[in-house]
Amino acid sequence: MRKKVFICIIGCLAILLFSTLSLAENNSLELVEGDCIKCHPRNIREINERGALHKTEVTCIDCHEEHPPHGKNIIPKCSVCHSPDASSHYALKECKKCHHPHYPKEMDLSKIDNVKPACVSCHPAEGQENRTYPSAHSELDCKQCHSKHGESTACLECHDSHSPEMNDKDCFLCHKPHRPSAIKYDAVVLPALCASCHDETVNAVNERGGAHKSVKCIDCHRQHPPAEKNVIPKCSLCHAPSDKPHYKVENCASCHHPHYPMEMDLSKADSVNSACVSCHPDQDKEMKAHPSEHAGLDCNECHVKHGESSSCMECHESHTEEMTLDDCLRCHKPHMPLEVIYGEDIDTSFCLICHELVGEKMSAVSQTKHHELGCVYCHKNKHKSLLKCKTCHGEPHRYDIHAKFPDCLACHQDPHGLIK
Repeated sequence: MRKKVFICIIGCLAILLFSTLSLAENNSLELVEGDCIKCHPRNIREINERGALHKTEVTCIDCHEEHPPHGKNIIPKCSVCHSPDASSHYALKECKKCHHPHYPKEMDLSKIDNVKPACVSCHPAEGQENRTYPSAHSELDCKQCHSKHGESTACLECHDSHSPEMNDKDCFLCHKPHRPSAIKYDAVVLPALCASCHDETVNAVNERGGAHKSVKCIDCHRQHPPAEKNVIPKCSLCHAPSDKPHYKVENCASCHHPHYPMEMDLSKADSVNSACVSCHPDQDKEMKAHPSEHAGLDCNECHVKHGESSSCMECHESHTEEMTLDDCLRCHKPHMPLEVIYGEDIDTSFCLICHELVGEKMSAVSQTKHHELGCVYCHKNKHKSLLKCKTCHGEPHRYDIHAKFPDCLACHQDPHGLIK
């Protein structure tokens, strides 16, 4: 019994073997897409996970048109799909040095001697930047920064950062990898990053910049050398001549430093009058309305620095040795110095410096209450001004006397030396 069973099994196997061989010899069955995974699961998995267009645009049988042992057209040439006429990149030889057919976008460039010709054939813009803006990067092979396609070596692996706070992302705000020396920024660069190279300048703006403190560096310096030379903008970009007469004055830099514009050394300019009066019209009107020798001077002869004045005593003798600049300004206004104007708090001693004889009369001769009054009581606010007698005294005499002598000084000839 066992012997019969064994013979039957052998017979069935023989029939199956001969049937398979017969089918193979007749090529009666063709391979379909689903057959590949039966023998090549790893390759199918690579394509499904990493194949890029080789997964979505072609099938296994599109590339592998034949299968051994009944065909030798197993691995086609890349040019079958990637015609050299379509791109200079496709005209390169030895594609498999960079591209694996089952995951063509994952390239390990580190194993290739020189990849730049291949890289620039597919990335012409980057190649052009390298040539137009030569730098140390231009001399490198692409793989020295891009060991894998789509990845870059961090800048700080080769370069020292400008400041301890900087990171790789900060580098790209100013430096483009294929033109690193041609600094160009197309994003917001905060002054703190500019300070890493220009600390003195940024500190000067922060400490003394006035309204310029609220402006970012790149708002004014929109370009950076050596890529561009037009790094200092015209003041009129912000200070339009149509806004103020002062903005119409040319050569702003002769007075204003852009980083601390309100600290002006006017001594270096030939003439600043036109600039000064365009911003200080009231002082100009005073000088024109009240001519004096001051009106013939250039503003920088008294104002060497903006907001500061020379001491009067540098040009004029003081009335007394004890007088200070503040004392001068109590009576004399610099832009109309001959119009002596003073406040009610001016001390009589100031008046007596110039009017010594009046002081002697008031103290020695006068026997009336006039000698008890301060000068400004009768001479209010302005030099040579005088109250009318009737302001204080009314009409102390009979009507007929005042009618005959309307001018009190006809009889009381010296108000400072009146005798009771």
